[in-house]
Amino acid sequence: METTIDSFVRNISARYGDVLSSRHEELEGVPQTPEAILPRLEYLQRSHPSARDITLGIGFCRLALHEPRASEAFEFLSSVTLSPLARFFLLITRMRFGAHDRAFVELRALLRETAVIFPDIAFPLFSAIAEANRCSGWCAMLPDGRLVAGLPDHAARDLTLRHDGKERPADLTLLAHPPGYQVWEIGNFTLPSHLPRIDILHEGRGLLGSGIDSRTVWTFEGFIEGATEGLSGWCRYPNNLAATDHIQIRIAEDDRTLFDTTVGQTGDERHDEPLWPEKPRTDFIIPWHDLQGDRTPAVKVTDRFGRAFYGSPLDPLAGGRYARTQAEWVATQFPSTHPTAVRPSFNQPFPTLYTPRFAVPETDAPTISARRVAVIIPVYRGYEVTRTCITLVLQHRGPNERVVIVNDCSPDERITAFLDTLADLDGVTVLTNARNGGFTFSSNRGLRTVERDEDAILLNSDTLPPSHWIAALRRTVYRAPDIGTATPLSNAATIFSYPRADGQNPVPIYEEVVETAKRLAACESDALIDVPTAHGYCMYIRAECLHQTGLLREDVFAQGYGEENDFSRRAAALGWRHVACLHTFVGHAEGQSFSAVRNDLIRRNLATLNGLHPGYDRMVQAWQARDPLRPFRRDLDLSRLRHAIAGRPVVALLTHDRQGGVQRFVTERARENLAAGRVPLIISPHRSGNEGAGWTIIPFLPEDYPNITAPRKGAELRTLLLDLGCSRIEIHSYIGAGIRDVHWVSRSGIDYVVYLHDYSWFCPRITLVSHNNLYCGEPARDVCQRCVADLGPLNSDDAPLELLRDLSNDLFRRAGAIIASCQDVADRYRRHIDAPITLGQWEPPVPTHPATFLPKAPDEMRRILLIGAIGIEKGYNILLALARHVADHDLPMRFVIIGYTCDDPRLLATGVVEITGRYGEHELAALIRHHPCDWGFLPAIWPETWSYILTEFWRRDIPVITFDIGAPAARVRATGTGLAVPLHLPIASLATVLLTPWLLRIH
Repeated sequence: METTIDSFVRNISARYGDVLSSRHEELEGVPQTPEAILPRLEYLQRSHPSARDITLGIGFCRLALHEPRASEAFEFLSSVTLSPLARFFLLITRMRFGAHDRAFVELRALLRETAVIFPDIAFPLFSAIAEANRCSGWCAMLPDGRLVAGLPDHAARDLTLRHDGKERPADLTLLAHPPGYQVWEIGNFTLPSHLPRIDILHEGRGLLGSGIDSRTVWTFEGFIEGATEGLSGWCRYPNNLAATDHIQIRIAEDDRTLFDTTVGQTGDERHDEPLWPEKPRTDFIIPWHDLQGDRTPAVKVTDRFGRAFYGSPLDPLAGGRYARTQAEWVATQFPSTHPTAVRPSFNQPFPTLYTPRFAVPETDAPTISARRVAVIIPVYRGYEVTRTCITLVLQHRGPNERVVIVNDCSPDERITAFLDTLADLDGVTVLTNARNGGFTFSSNRGLRTVERDEDAILLNSDTLPPSHWIAALRRTVYRAPDIGTATPLSNAATIFSYPRADGQNPVPIYEEVVETAKRLAACESDALIDVPTAHGYCMYIRAECLHQTGLLREDVFAQGYGEENDFSRRAAALGWRHVACLHTFVGHAEGQSFSAVRNDLIRRNLATLNGLHPGYDRMVQAWQARDPLRPFRRDLDLSRLRHAIAGRPVVALLTHDRQGGVQRFVTERARENLAAGRVPLIISPHRSGNEGAGWTIIPFLPEDYPNITAPRKGAELRTLLLDLGCSRIEIHSYIGAGIRDVHWVSRSGIDYVVYLHDYSWFCPRITLVSHNNLYCGEPARDVCQRCVADLGPLNSDDAPLELLRDLSNDLFRRAGAIIASCQDVADRYRRHIDAPITLGQWEPPVPTHPATFLPKAPDEMRRILLIGAIGIEKGYNILLALARHVADHDLPMRFVIIGYTCDDPRLLATGVVEITGRYGEHELAALIRHHPCDWGFLPAIWPETWSYILTEFWRRDIPVITFDIGAPAARVRATGTGLAVPLHLPIASLATVLLTPWLLRIH
């Protein structure tokens, strides 16, 4: 068994290596063995972290190499996608490393939820797991819907089949005979179209896997839309890798079958199960001539079990008919000398870019508090969020507010049972669709119950409404007689999102929703912000607007995405306004039911919207560019921040707009300030859109405050800092903002100190690296000016060298302190800027030990470790020359880079370099353990002001070789933790040092 599975895994790994090589050019030329390809796959994974095919390849290679860490790849894929393949190989991994109990739990779920793959291996694997856990047998579903059961050789062959409340004996036919087991096909079973739960019993007890959920095994995903050539779309059964995809098309009006076919490969054409992290989509186009040509009517598109594709029903040629009718209408306005008799009755598309403002007559409208409201909640999936949402709505509703729940034929029995408990409550109506009709259909069914004088709220079932939410929406709508809809702010509601305007906010816990809603209510803003569209997650609709505009277009927008936008533009064409409600906040989990087809629906429906309402997307983009809600979000952030500060002292940390060691240091300084009882504000430059150059102020607190900005020019930043109680500024860099603006900040009257992280205060090239990518030696000022003129500055500043140094001198003279990391940095600065410099602590002390370079035999391989991002200043060119020298002379030396370089391919091409790719700080320790090396190498060619990488070497007691320049060399000499070698050592000599460092005297 083990030998069979081992050869199977090796074969799969080799096959999949070929597949990956055809997709990723970085794998070309790499031997397709697990040993050779695994390091390159791990490198690629860091460059392409979302590439699941690479993750699967890593799992295959590790499993083939008997590495227990194979489970990490398969576990990850199983958690993020429907991947029967990953789950199957996770079972193999569990059994290989003796985790029988975990294999039992995972196999039970696999058998219930997926169809069998690789039966020649699966049958003995399932049997081995069942035997190891003393089960009486196992059962599963084959890709074509047949049932199979595995029983021990000695077991009686009496199985009972149960589904739909009925039992019958199973007719058995021997299918396979793995060691110690017999696998039987159940012949008297045909899978019903309603996909029931199926139990298979042996002597009255369920087999392992019994309770097969055929609806989950045959989980269906599909999307359909009209295209030029015909009906276009995709479909798949993600839990049934070998199943064929089937399409049925019926006329929507009378349900007559128009088309019935299988798409993609048939079972006979599939020689192997697909090796994909998740089952690929089957793309298809059904030409118009296979339907009814240009007379094709509105249709319903379903799979073999009658389940609708997303996008169905649809009228695929409606756009063509619409365009034809419009063309005929234009012909009547501009006729030729001999026009035809066509006289169509037609309304042009709604003019998005021209929204009329009609006078709204005064009416005897009811008082705001007396206006009745119907809350419409379509329900489908998501039991927990649905139950929470409806419970909150019922908890917070008032006497004039009723609830209409539309059950869109939910497949979750818990949801149906919960709704049954609500059916008899006063003010609650539960409607149930006979078939799943989609969000728009269900919304319309609820909206049809709305009375003439009753407002409506469309509410998603995954929302978290706070108390008084309906009253806040109602007050907003009735602030003007022409307001048709109001939408509240939320964590995930496109243009209504807060705190981040892009909607990339975590789903809040309910206490956070309540707190934000209270803060909004307390703001008492009188702003009335018009928006281009309401948002259907929570849309309050005035009765007059609803009845004049009509319902949502279920013929066009089917399951959702775009129906409220179309409604809003139709209402706008009739003179109704749409506004944001700034007095409440409704939490939103957003779009969980549409995850597989979300992007397709959005793309298709946006195109449809632009067809129905020309210029729609440009209008929304223009509104987003103006961002009328930005000042309000900023004020709300500041309100929350003042509450969070609660009288504590505030310190501002001014930094640049780049990544690297400066940002790491600033983050550590923020942590230290926070631990000392101060609130840190991290200030960095930005430039965006209509705001122009400005400052972004990010409080270093657990909460998110992304909207606090100030213009770069003027006194607003100073005013804001003083208002927040800031009494100290730490200046860490001027890069990105410019020396002039940071000098202006230094004159704000707030005490400040300066930290020295590089040489940008007197060198526009920042690192003192000049021609030929070499350390410049800090020459006279006229030479510096020629260098900058020839090579250009790297500090994103156009200030001339003289002005840069003058402003830096003035800023330094007035500083409370100028802090350098070590004496080497202080000495270099004193040669250029006349100001007192003190030494500070960049990191907490790390215990160090004298370096020990253990001798190696002449032919014994040396593995040399480099860490971080290796660019030109960090010694890339020297490293490349070294690698080529090692390869050309076949030296016993290999380089391991935990990180990446400015040109990975050239280094990898030498064959003596391994690169892991980008890493997170939390991963570094594990990566160093996983890539054991003999000693470290710091090849930086500029006088670095610190080196976090050196500290990492020290933490792991790894001796280090570095060039004799800058802070790293000074630290190595002071601690005796390695070698400091001359900067301009010839490559051959440097290679000798790296090969035999124990022969040199440590100095």
